[in-house]
Amino acid sequence: MGFSFSSVVLSYFLITGGTFFALLLAGRVGLQSEYLGYIVLALGGFLGGLVAARASRGSTIIEPALGAVLMILTFIGIGVAASGAGAGVIFMPQGMKAIALVSAASAGGGIGGAFLGEKLFGEDTPAGPSWVLFITVAGFGAGVIGTTFGAFLAKGGGERSDATGPVLGMLALACFLMGIAAGASATRRTLGASFLGGFLGLGGFFFLAIYVFAGMLGTKGGGIGNIPPEVYAGMGIMAAGAGIATLIGSAIGWSVIGQKTAG
Repeated sequence: MGFSFSSVVLSYFLITGGTFFALLLAGRVGLQSEYLGYIVLALGGFLGGLVAARASRGSTIIEPALGAVLMILTFIGIGVAASGAGAGVIFMPQGMKAIALVSAASAGGGIGGAFLGEKLFGEDTPAGPSWVLFITVAGFGAGVIGTTFGAFLAKGGGERSDATGPVLGMLALACFLMGIAAGASATRRTLGASFLGGFLGLGGFFFLAIYVFAGMLGTKGGGIGNIPPEVYAGMGIMAAGAGIATLIGSAIGWSVIGQKTAG
């Protein structure tokens, strides 16, 4: 198969998802070593790259590698803009050197994972249920990207700016774009997998993020028992919305691109 831009976009979300899943887990266990932190990020990027190679429709190395580079450019770009505006961005490390090192560790791991995926799977077509896993990991990445951009846009409105609207809007957009990329990259229609993956990915992102930060605050039971039920209800609603946005995007990506090149 030839080059697929949709697989680049999907790899972007997958490698971001794998990286920040590892980052949040490291935060939960209280990993404090800077160098071990970079290793964890590389392992997370490796996971994302491995999955990206499996999901890639065209080249299983070039497209995940470009997705990793795109992730680097995204976070360095936001870091530069935030530094210039004096704004703090959620989940961003302090200082451009740290941003560059984090991005390089993740991208390097992602490229390594893609290389291994090429050796293991080649052009083997993934089974339909595999797309639930692909879209779940990508949905986790969409949660990171949407929250980061939404928080940055909210900061642009001033210190008292309400972040809810921008964050929700960017989350919906990220899931929609991720769905388009998934539908365009798949070799079969994956509407059910898109809804379930979007639901699990964004829901998992918020659950793990809340679990990690509640644990950092030292609340009883790691924070889970003290989180109000309405928070879980809110997560469920947002996860369902993410599933719907992903499904709609997947339907569009499949009808416009996917089914025309599936053969």
